[in-house]
Amino acid sequence: MSFSSYTSPVGTRYKAPVTSQLWSSDSKIIKMRQLWLDLATYQKEMGIKSILNEGIIEMHYNLSNIDYKKIEEYESKLKHDIVAHIHAFGEICPNAKSFIHLGATSNFINDNVDMIIVKQSLNTIDLLLSKLFEVLKQKSIKYKSIPTLAYTHLQQAQLITIGKRFAIWNSEFAIDLENLQNVISKLPFRGLKGTVGSEDTILKLFDGDHSKCDLLNSKLANKYGFTDAQKLIICGQTYSRKYDVMVFQIMSNICQSIYNMMNDIRLLSGKGEVFEAFGSEQVGSSAMPYKKNPITCEKICSLARYVINQETVMVQTYINQWLERSLDDSAVKRIIYPECFMLLEHILIESISCIDGLVFNMEQIDKSVSNSMHNIITEELILNGVKMGYKRIDIHERIRSILTKPMKSFEEDNKFSLDTIKNIFGSDNVISSIIEKCNVSLEPKDYIGRCVEQIDNYYSSF
Repeated sequence: MSFSSYTSPVGTRYKAPVTSQLWSSDSKIIKMRQLWLDLATYQKEMGIKSILNEGIIEMHYNLSNIDYKKIEEYESKLKHDIVAHIHAFGEICPNAKSFIHLGATSNFINDNVDMIIVKQSLNTIDLLLSKLFEVLKQKSIKYKSIPTLAYTHLQQAQLITIGKRFAIWNSEFAIDLENLQNVISKLPFRGLKGTVGSEDTILKLFDGDHSKCDLLNSKLANKYGFTDAQKLIICGQTYSRKYDVMVFQIMSNICQSIYNMMNDIRLLSGKGEVFEAFGSEQVGSSAMPYKKNPITCEKICSLARYVINQETVMVQTYINQWLERSLDDSAVKRIIYPECFMLLEHILIESISCIDGLVFNMEQIDKSVSNSMHNIITEELILNGVKMGYKRIDIHERIRSILTKPMKSFEEDNKFSLDTIKNIFGSDNVISSIIEKCNVSLEPKDYIGRCVEQIDNYYSSF
């Protein structure tokens, strides 16, 4: 029995429509050939007479004429991927064969192509992350005044609003967006730097004219959307792999923020307060037909962990670059760059859909709030007690001694009444006196503090 070959779920099961195209073999090879074409075109413009118009025209018309079998045959024989591509391209561009790759080294292709695709990929992530920010912003504003129980240590705490929780998550994505845009602005274009970064070959090609070296590198950088400020001046054979670390750090940071949010939603789902949208024919369990599991959040957390951990792989790659370069970066970069970008695109698409479709069990949220009002009012009891002349620490201790003892459940009560509160604290004359004299409110909206104002103030700057 024969089996089909393994197909990675990255880009298939976990679809990434944009970055899967950007990192495809066709995309990379066409960009390689475009670089050779641009290099030859600019070199001819700057006086290199050995470059023929006929060859440039052939290169232009054969950018997407890719014979993978021929490339594989050359690489199998030559054991060098870039040289294999040079031979394959030269075969279909015979008039360009003599000047393809003139004055260049392999990392003129590898590094520049990688950075072009990395920048395009980060711009894709920026668009999706901005969309996620907007979806969260809409939720923040829509639910900005609806009380919900906050949790510290996963135990009942005080009240916030549903909108405030969305704003908390979103404030972290705002940090990621700022850092992402900073990384995009700092990405370098290696340009033409030669075998060890000295530009010796290109300087000799231009007969010692330094200005032409600078101009050529500027033309190449600008052609691909990099400013002169992003044009590398100092490098070895490669751009510093520290830039790769920067890219993986921001991908990891975005995934950390998403993981944190999705994990919170899973916890709230377990408390019956928030649910993912659930299709009419969706199955939650093969054995338990009543189950409605937060499967999208769980999947996102699982994939996010993978991306987060590749930051370490990139750090290890960076610190193992010997002197002007070694080759132990190339293999792992071929795997983790496309995989992590595709996974991050998928994670963001799924996160946007998940947040947009969240369902709130308002009955359960209101019930949790109502059944916690005897805890919620305690801060107000302390404040009012101090105003009446009692010591804060004394009131705190009196309340603590009552509320940390076992008491009957109030689950059957639809809403706390003042009488219920008096019964709970009735054994303490001081607390009872505070309740009687201070007209303690049992309205949840009186305990959400400045949540609404905070949300309005925060989003006023976006």
